[in-house]
Amino acid sequence: MRLLLIGYNDGVLAALDRVQPAIGVVVLEEQDLWESKGLATKASRHPCLADVVFGRYQQDDQFLDVVMGLDGIDAVAPGLEYAVTAAARAADLLALPGAGRAAAQILRDKISLRQVTSGAGMPSPGFREIGSAADIADFARGRPCVVKPANRQASLGVVLLDAGADVAAAWRECSQADEGNQVAKRPMTWRYLVEDRLYGPELSTECLVADGRVVFVNVTAKRTAAGPHPVELGHVVPAPAADCGDLASWRQAAEQLVRAVGFDTGILHAEWVRAGDKIFLIECAGRPPGDKILDLIDLAYGTNLTELWVWLLAGREIRPPVEPAGAAAIRFVTAEPGLIDTIEGVASAQNEPGVRRVDLLRRPGDRLADLRSSWDRVGSVIATGGTPEEAEERARTAAGRVQVVPA
Repeated sequence: MRLLLIGYNDGVLAALDRVQPAIGVVVLEEQDLWESKGLATKASRHPCLADVVFGRYQQDDQFLDVVMGLDGIDAVAPGLEYAVTAAARAADLLALPGAGRAAAQILRDKISLRQVTSGAGMPSPGFREIGSAADIADFARGRPCVVKPANRQASLGVVLLDAGADVAAAWRECSQADEGNQVAKRPMTWRYLVEDRLYGPELSTECLVADGRVVFVNVTAKRTAAGPHPVELGHVVPAPAADCGDLASWRQAAEQLVRAVGFDTGILHAEWVRAGDKIFLIECAGRPPGDKILDLIDLAYGTNLTELWVWLLAGREIRPPVEPAGAAAIRFVTAEPGLIDTIEGVASAQNEPGVRRVDLLRRPGDRLADLRSSWDRVGSVIATGGTPEEAEERARTAAGRVQVVPA
């Protein structure tokens, strides 16, 4: 079995390291991102990694020439958000299962996604494409709203506006958001939208889809930061009943989404708000969820969802889990902006009940920015428990042990 993974994803490789018989992975990455992220060191830790090739796949077609030169590829998968359309095109080129080119293009653009899903009768907030602060003001007319890039990632540039908020400042922040080494260093085209702000519990669904059929659904509860920047602070798998309500309604929503988008085969990570008696789609990605949500699913269900996803993309039959055997949660560590002197309490966090792993994204000497996107977090703690509530409390308690000491 030989997988082409477009876009380096350390979590995917770690999950595939555990698979027997082994899956050989060929990673296709942008050369400047490979170098600027220092990925060679990370990649050397993964026995499943068979080869690395370079190609331009972010808003570029050059990668297709590289794909045509590869032999013996059995499946193609997107490792990152910016690789979703590239993976669909490569799968189509190699006559392998995938999202489908049209579906991938819809998923990569929140404006297109809004148009398609609202047209299919799914609950949707009002929305409009924007190109200026004046467009925001004309849409909102003093109402609460959300301004966001249509084709970026990781909560980057998303701004929540209260009634009467400064639309000029929101437009500057949204349109000038910078991802650093997450984007190839060449001109890119970005789009933006404004939409009505929704209030209610935030959740996500993680689905495996085979030939347009939903064969696995998980519901995850999301915890976000207060204020104008809704950065994720934690996730709980499975979602507590108090958050999600009737599980059958979530499967129905996921199935309606798959039909509306025309998604064929792969994994879907959709984010939702439950407002009143309706479930509103916020956005949807045709790639694995970030924030280690797959790790939480694996722990809660006793499975390897990454392996199941790859077998689907190879056209194989799978037997996904039906019910979780326990629960898992992640809590992210955050801190005030400034220079880091030391990070304390990691060993204490690791010794808390149920803690499975503690990861740090930052180290002494790094400078923290304001919490505006996922890239501004310090680290994370994953814990398990017999119930979602227990797992979440354990993760929250352990994360509280980790303290950033400013310089």
